[in-house]
Amino acid sequence: MASRIVNDIKSHYRAWDRGKGTTSERFVNMMADDATFRSIGAGAEPMLFTRSHSRKDKIRSYFKGLEHDWSMIFYNVRMFLVQSSTIAVFGECAWKQKHTGKVVHTPKLDILRLKRVKISDFFEYFDNHQAYAACSTEGVCTVPQNPKPIYKSGASVTISGKTAATSTNVKMLKKLYAKWDKTKGAIAESIIQILAPNVVWGSLTAGADPVAFTKMRKSREEVGEYFRGLDQGFKMEHYKVKEYVASGPYVLVLADISFTNKSTGKTFVSPKADLWRFARGKATEFYEYFDTAAVMATTA
Repeated sequence: MASRIVNDIKSHYRAWDRGKGTTSERFVNMMADDATFRSIGAGAEPMLFTRSHSRKDKIRSYFKGLEHDWSMIFYNVRMFLVQSSTIAVFGECAWKQKHTGKVVHTPKLDILRLKRVKISDFFEYFDNHQAYAACSTEGVCTVPQNPKPIYKSGASVTISGKTAATSTNVKMLKKLYAKWDKTKGAIAESIIQILAPNVVWGSLTAGADPVAFTKMRKSREEVGEYFRGLDQGFKMEHYKVKEYVASGPYVLVLADISFTNKSTGKTFVSPKADLWRFARGKATEFYEYFDTAAVMATTA
């Protein structure tokens, strides 16, 4: 893969933050004419512009809708994870809803696919439950008007290239996820065994009520509480891994999942992205991205 397109993408994200969301045309120009642009928002009523777009000229409507409804506060990139023709961009963003004045501060994951030095496919994860709430005057939002960034602007790192340890980590996760799906989530202890004692374990719902078990965890023992909460609240229907994107100490696992809420009987289906970081054969970091609105909808 040409390094030029990677550098252009990194430059775009810096400009996107500095220009506070006013440089979308620069990004559109990096896309193939027949590119696809997709979002975890999936065109839901509060954010219709997040529907899937299939050509460059139609992708502009996403950014027009975004500009019409939202004002960027900041957009900080933590890491560009590069494997072959895939770039995963991890960071955070904060936006103010122009019509309600409410503020959203959410982790952000963009997955870009490249073809012939152009972006051929784009998919984004963000806390859509939080975003939908901000679109409504009745929605509950607890983010302050001036949220504090987690990452420093312009201080991202780029991770690319595989080592022997990278391949070992992927192999271990492939076995684990296959068992996780086959047993319908009955091997939590096996997952805990691959964690470092001081593992940092996070979720896009971040402990929001009524899925409080998804709050940040900072030890193997605390991660055990996460799995107990998951088992008490949800029944796995399937967990089908589609792809592993790996470079250096990181592995990004992309999957399609479905769980049923045990209390309400309601089922959700969602794309899923799990980011793992390893050191000396143990997982030191985990973060999961999914359709938070779909999960929350099963609790009511």
